[in-house]
Amino acid sequence: MSENDTIAAISTPLGEGGIGIVRLSGPQAFSIVERILDCSKKNSPDFPRPRYLYYGHIKDFRGAVIDEVLVAFMPAPHTYTREDIVEINCHSGIFTLRAVHRLVLAAGARTAEAGEFTKRAFINGRIDLSQAEAVLSMIRARSEEAVKVAARGLQGELMDRIEAAREQIITLRAPLEASFDYPEEFDEDEFDYRTLEKKLATLKADLHEMLKGAEKNRAYQEGVSVAIIGKPNVGKSSLLNALLQQQRAIVHEIPGTTRDLLEGYLNLGGYPIRLVDTAGIQGTSDPVEKQGIDLSRSAAGLARLIILVFDGSAGWTEADEEIAGIRRLEQGLVVVINKRDLEPKLKPELISSRFPEISIVETSAVQGRGIKELEEAVTAELDRIFNTETVSESPVVVSIRHEEILEQARQHLDHALKAVKEQPLEIVSLELQNAWSKLGEITGDTINENLLDKIFSEFCLGK
Repeated sequence: MSENDTIAAISTPLGEGGIGIVRLSGPQAFSIVERILDCSKKNSPDFPRPRYLYYGHIKDFRGAVIDEVLVAFMPAPHTYTREDIVEINCHSGIFTLRAVHRLVLAAGARTAEAGEFTKRAFINGRIDLSQAEAVLSMIRARSEEAVKVAARGLQGELMDRIEAAREQIITLRAPLEASFDYPEEFDEDEFDYRTLEKKLATLKADLHEMLKGAEKNRAYQEGVSVAIIGKPNVGKSSLLNALLQQQRAIVHEIPGTTRDLLEGYLNLGGYPIRLVDTAGIQGTSDPVEKQGIDLSRSAAGLARLIILVFDGSAGWTEADEEIAGIRRLEQGLVVVINKRDLEPKLKPELISSRFPEISIVETSAVQGRGIKELEEAVTAELDRIFNTETVSESPVVVSIRHEEILEQARQHLDHALKAVKEQPLEIVSLELQNAWSKLGEITGDTINENLLDKIFSEFCLGK
C-alpha cells in the first residue's frame, strides 16, 4: 500500500436511502472519475470546476449506464485529506453503490483501508491526532452531549491546550539544559528553585483541569449500565416497560416471570443508558430460577447505578432486607416504592431510615405514575456520580486514550516536582522530557506507526 495511491470507498451506510456516496482521494481521483462519467459539461474549457455539482451518468467500459449521479470535484489542498477528492452522489442501494465502487477500482483506484481518509488528513497536516479521534467520537456518539464533546475536539481545543502545555515544558527545560551544557556559568546557589516548583505545580494543575469531567465523558461515549433490582413480583418489568415506553418485558402477576436478564436502551439527561431488568432475588431450589438470580446479582455488581424496587402494597420482609444490602458504596442508588395504585403498606419513612440521603420515588408502573420523577432522580444521581457540579462545561478530553496519557504525563510532572530539591536537576529535566513526549502522543507528534495503525483501524472504511 502506498500513500500516493488513489483510494476509494463507499462513504455512506449501505442500505436503502435517497443518496449514497462513493468517495475517491488521491492524485488520480479526477482522471479516474472522468473516464467513467458521461456528462454534457465535460467538453467545457473550465471542466471540472472546483466544488461544482455535475449532473451525469456513470457508465461502465462498454457504455452501459450504471446510475444517474451528481459528482463534485474538489482539488487539493482545500479538502478533507489535502488531496484531490471526488464524491459521486448515487442513488443509495447496496448493489448500485457496489457497482460504482467496483467500476472506480477497475479504472485505477484501490479500496481504502479503514480510516485511511482520516489518516491521510492527519499525515498531510490538516488535523492532528486528537482531532482525528474526535472524528471517530463524532461518528460513534450515542447522545447529544457526546456530540458536543467531539465537536470541541474537532475544533482543536484539546490540541491547543496540549501544545501550550508542551511549550511550557520546553520553557522550563531550557535553563536546566543550559546548566548541563555550560556548568561553569551555572551557580546552583543562585538557581531559582522556588519559581521552578511554582511553575511545575501550575502545569500539573493545568493537566488536572483537562482531566475534569473525563469520567463523565466516558459515560457519554460508552453509556451507563443501570440495573433494576428487587424481589419477585415488585413490578421491575413494568418499570422497565414504562421507562422504555414499550412492551419489552412480559408482565404477569405470577412471581418469577422474568428468569433471564432483559435490557433496553434510553437516553436520560444526555446519558445513554443500558437498562437491565433482572430476575427477582429470593431463595429458591429451582435450578433455572437460581441461575436467573445469579445473573441478577452479577448484573447488580456490574451496574454503575442500581434502582432498588420495593412493593408498596406489601410490608417489609427479610427478602427486602437482604436486597437492601446488595448495593456497593461506590454505586449510585435510586429507591422506588412501586404499586402505589394499591393500598399502601410500606411507609416511605421506613425506607428513608435505611437509605438516608437517597432519592426515594413512589410509582405506579401500571398507571405510569411517578415515571417522570424516576427519570429525574436517575439523571440527578448520575450527575452526582460524575461530579457534574465541578464541570462547568462539556469535558475537553475526547477519548479514554487521552485520559490515560494525561494522567501519565501528570505523574511525570509530579515526579519532577518532588525531585527539584531531593535529586539532581538532570532527573527533573528527564521527567519533564518524559511528560513532553507523553503529551505528544495525544497530538501524534511522538507516536509510533503501529499505534497509529491501530487507532485508524477502528474507523469505518469510508472515513
